[in-house]
Amino acid sequence: MSSWAQRMHRRAATFGSVVTSCGHPGTPYPHRLEKVKFGVPLEEVCKNDIPGPLLVLILKLNKEAPCRKDVFRAPGNQGAMKKLIHFLQQGRLVNVDNYSVYTIASVLKKFLRKIPGGVFGRDGEAELFQIVDLDDQAQQQEKIHR
Repeated sequence: MSSWAQRMHRRAATFGSVVTSCGHPGTPYPHRLEKVKFGVPLEEVCKNDIPGPLLVLILKLNKEAPCRKDVFRAPGNQGAMKKLIHFLQQGRLVNVDNYSVYTIASVLKKFLRKIPGGVFGRDGEAELFQIVDLDDQAQQQEKIHR
């Protein structure tokens, strides 16, 4: 299992405590979560792990997007997008059930688009293209999984 998958499994075990305190009735309901920073490098945003509110959006898309058509093509509601982005940047609790899958996908696309240098970064992108140019598929898989 890759390190990313291990972090996701570990995170899933504590996911209930990130979103709400459902699993811990004695603890107060949290009013603030981690802030999601738009327009900063991915290493800074995810230095410890994927921020909880961003993970909530990803999990909602993972659950509902496969049943919908053109989720990443259709635009989300602009007003709802601005409101959701504001809540994410302020670290406020968000009920994702109040937002459509299209709005959530649009917010996630905007987050990814604003990453300086792209998701992989300039060096990572160049390395990925070098790996794609390799002829041996086993060698490609080995280099990608490193």
